[in-house]
Formats: sequence, C-alpha cells, structure tokens
Amino acid sequence: MLFPTKNSTPRRLQSTSHLVDKISRIMCKPAAHKPKMLPAFMLPSFITPPIMSSFFQGPYSKRKIVLLVFLASILLGTITFTTLYTFHRGFRRTIQFWRGMAPLIAKYKYVNFKATKIDHCSPDELEERLNVYRATTAPKLVDLILRLGGIYIKIGQVMSTIGQGLLPQQYVDALKPLQNGVPPRGYDEISRIIEKSTGKKMDDLFVDFQKKPIGSASVAQVHKATLRPKNDGDKPTPVVIKVQYPEVAELFDADLSNLEIATRLFAPENMEVTKSLRKRHENELDFRLEADNLRECTRDMQQYGVEPSLVRIPRVVDDICTQHVLAMEYLEGVSLSDAIKDEQDRVAKALGRKDGDELTTMLASKMREHFENGGGAGEGGMQMLGDKSMKIMNVLGPSATTLLRTYASVRDGIENAAISVVKFGSKLGRKDNDVGLIADSAVKKKKKINVNLGRALKTLVHVHGIQMILSGTYNADPHPGNVLLLPDGRLGLLDYGMVGKLSPKDREAVARTIVALSDNDKAATAKLYRENGYKATLQNGKDDVDDAVLHRFASFHFDKIDLSPLTLDNGEKMDIMDVFRSNREKAVPTWVEEGRRLGGLLVGVSAQAARPISLAKEWRPIAKQALRKKE
Repeated sequence: MLFPTKNSTPRRLQSTSHLVDKISRIMCKPAAHKPKMLPAFMLPSFITPPIMSSFFQGPYSKRKIVLLVFLASILLGTITFTTLYTFHRGFRRTIQFWRGMAPLIAKYKYVNFKATKIDHCSPDELEERLNVYRATTAPKLVDLILRLGGIYIKIGQVMSTIGQGLLPQQYVDALKPLQNGVPPRGYDEISRIIEKSTGKKMDDLFVDFQKKPIGSASVAQVHKATLRPKNDGDKPTPVVIKVQYPEVAELFDADLSNLEIATRLFAPENMEVTKSLRKRHENELDFRLEADNLRECTRDMQQYGVEPSLVRIPRVVDDICTQHVLAMEYLEGVSLSDAIKDEQDRVAKALGRKDGDELTTMLASKMREHFENGGGAGEGGMQMLGDKSMKIMNVLGPSATTLLRTYASVRDGIENAAISVVKFGSKLGRKDNDVGLIADSAVKKKKKINVNLGRALKTLVHVHGIQMILSGTYNADPHPGNVLLLPDGRLGLLDYGMVGKLSPKDREAVARTIVALSDNDKAATAKLYRENGYKATLQNGKDDVDDAVLHRFASFHFDKIDLSPLTLDNGEKMDIMDVFRSNREKAVPTWVEEGRRLGGLLVGVSAQAARPISLAKEWRPIAKQALRKKE
C-alpha cells in the first residue's frame, strides 16, 4: 500500500492513515480459501465515513463477518425497539412500568444489602433505614401509577384497602387518595365525549351540568347534572353522569395482554383466572352492561329485603345510557373513606393530637400486632392503642372506645357552635359589609359527618354476603370510595361496572367453606378446597399440602388476616410469611379467586376503620340459610 510522503501530508494525517491501514490489514487478513462476499445490501458504506470504507469492502474474513453481523444485529434491534415503542402500546407501557419500577427496586436492594452486609445493622436500625426509603419512594410509586393509569389504578385502590396492617403504612397512606379518585379531565374533553356518544348537544340534554366532577376514577369520572325535561310542565331531574375516558379500552387491553403473557410464561395453570379477569374488565368498559348490573342487583336486594331498607342502589336513567356515558339517580352522602378519616381526625384531636395521621400510623402498628396474634374480630378502634397516655382505655374497658368517639363528636359540635357565635358576633359588631365578609370567610365552619361507622361496616359486610352466597351476583369492587353514607344511615352502593357472578355449585362451596372456617374445622376446610379444585404446592415439591396450610389459606380468603405462626400436622411450626413465599398455586377455582378478592376488600376496609372482623362469623348465618335452601 502506498503512503503520502512526509512533505505532502501533515504528520497527524500520516499517523491516522497508518492506524487505519493497520486495522484494515488485521481485520482483512487474507483467507486460505476464496474470500466470501456479502450481498450488496449488507454493505452499509453509505453510513460510514470514507476513512473506514476499506473495512466494509471485501475481502471478508470470518472475523470481519462476525463483527458485521454483530453491528447489523445492534442496528436491527434498535430499529425494532423504536418501532415497537412507537406503535405497540402494550410494549411501550411495559417499558414505562419497568423504567419507573426498576430504580425503586434497585434502591431497595441497595439499602437492604448495605444495612445487612456492610454496616451490619440491627433489625431496628434496618427498619429505620427502610422507613426512610419508603417515605421517599411511596410518592414516586403513586406518581407512576397515575402516569400509567388503567388497571394500575385499580391495583392501587385494592392495595390501599387490603394493605392496612399488612403493607408498610407509608405505602398505604400514599395510595389511599386513589380510593376517592384521580386527577380529572377538563370539561371540554368530557363534553365532546358526551356529545359524540349520545349524538346530542349538551344544551339539548341538560339544564345544568357542573363542570367540576364530583368523582374521578381509573375508568371514568362523574358529574352532577340536571336533565332537561322531555315535556313542558315536567320537573328537571337531578342526575349523575358517568363518562368513560376514551383511551381506557386500549390501556386495559395492553395491560391485560401483558398479564396474559406473564401468566403463560410463569404460571400457565392460572390462565383461566387471567381470562376471567379480562372478561370482567371488558364488561366494565360497556356502561350498558353496568346499567343491566344495577337493575339486576337492585331486584335481587329487594327480594332479600335489604333494598331500600338498609342500602340504596342508584336507579338507571334510561334517557342517557350508551357504551361510554351513563346517567343515574343522584344520591346525597359522604364517602366511607372520608367518614373513616373524619372519625380518626376527630378522635386524634380529642386525644390532643394535631390530626389523624399520627393516630393512623399508631393504629396500623397495633393492627399488625393484632394480626400476628391471630387476627379476626377483636377490640376495635382507639382501644387497640393502650399506651400510657391513654389510661382511660384501661380504666373504662370495652366502653372506652365508644365514649371517646362520643366525646370527639360532642367536642366537634361545641367547636362548630363556637364558630357560629363568633361569625354572628362579627357581623353584628361591624357595619362595614366588606369587613364582615372578611370575618365571615376567615372562620369556616367544619362540615360535620355524623355517622355510625360500626353499623355501616356491618351493613356493608352483611349485604355483600347476601350478594355472593344467596344471589350469586355481587359488586366485586366495594372499596371505601364506592360506598356512600346517606344522611338517614343507609348505605349508597355505587359503581356496578365490576360485577362477579357465581354458579349455584360455586356458591355452595363458598357457603360450606364459611361454615367450616367459623367452626375452626381444619380437616373440613382442607377437604372442601381439595374437592373443589384448589391445588397448591410448597417449594419442597410436596403436592398434597397439610390440612393446616390449606385451612390458613382459606382463612385469608374468607375469614381474617392471621399472621400467627402456623403449626403443621406433624407439629412443626413455620412462619406464615415463609409459607406464603414458598407456596405455588397450581390451580385456583373461580369461587376462590372471586371470594378472596371480595373478602380481602371487606376485611381490609374494616381494618382501615380500626374495627377488625371475622368474615366467616359475619357470614355464617347467611351460609347456613343457603345450605338449608339446598337441602
């Protein structure tokens, strides 16, 4: 190969040319046989600088071919990734999920590793570091859920309800706002959806439509409105309008497709459960089906004498009922989640604390202790605290909680009365209207929520027991944001988009399991699970797990949260969390999958209100009634 002379070419270009030539001679080492030539389309000389053109031209050694294939693979992978990320929403959401979750998981692993392996922290020091980690990552987790939307919000709502006493309190507190809704959409977007779905203008449909929604969730948001009368002389009808977000169907489809892929790869035996989950969510996206569910559940509850005496299910307004827009009767009330928070705030102030946040943290700790001691129905509420600053609990016994709640309500009433007097005095003492308005707005009267939470929770549990065991059609999503406490003490049961249905055979299995659990009959419970299709194995490979293990699983599904050590049939004791970690479910029948979701929500909301329950004991009379009918 010829090189430029020293006089005609600068030294820097000489050295560069020499280096390129050296690389070319190494990579293009002559082969003993005839060199292989690549097709012309695989010679990307148009994207290479001229200085490297010799590298991409023949002859091609094996080493060169391998390197070219490697570079082509990188290029092809980049193009494929970019194409999928741009045009395949499921792939894009998977990447977005792990891009948000991976740093949180990595940081947790690092904090745990550093504390245990490097700094050799004590359990208390480790927990303190983890609490700092949770405090910083919980808001990030909620932000990720809100960005993704769709089914992730549903999961967040469920975890905030069933996680009381189980999950770290920082996560439960951060997820709780999801129960009452998510950031709403603007009026312009909502009005376009309504007009497109109904084929009518907003002014033709409504006399009044409140632009600010009264609620927003993962699928839709709800506005209060007044329907325009059909005939002259008719009164306008107050309603709520439920409007579905336009992208929800696509988001849910992408999320559930990812879930199906993961299930097929890691737990193919549970594909039927995943498919049933898809069907349930697909039904939730058609408001005409929700209207049918509302009508059916209303008829069923009237048949069993609980509607309208104990609960109210909103009536469907047939004038507006499309796939994406649904009009229903307006019910005035306070959400159960707000009522729980209000009670804890009032009790906290009665105990001299600023608000309910500190009290909630203390209750969560005590609730965890309650679960570790076996769980189930126990002394609810503030009596669980029992610290030295609350000696009244020890002196007065079981009536202390009721007394404290009554005192908190009376104190609130006195404060509101005092505020009213101050406001009235301000108006009398000042002639200047502007000054009076300033005084009036400076002192705000607190909104009073006067409810009996204990009675409301018993009604909620009772009605859903009737729905699942006797009727077979039930609301599968009764988190606190979907329950209203009406002024007359009844419950308003909202959102029947996610409804479960059980066959007579499955309802009988649930009823018999409830009776066996309430009798604490481990052998009967385990037999029912085995005979009705539930299969599980531990990591030791033993397919036929002990009766004690199946009984504890069933307790979690249909009774209570019991974190106490598990005694196996052979007398060996195991930590229950170790059992859960080693458990692999091979088959989960529909009645177990449906029952443990509903049971978990009801047990969770009761724990959130500091009133732990035994679901099996609450549902035992209903189960007995169902079995008597069977006979």
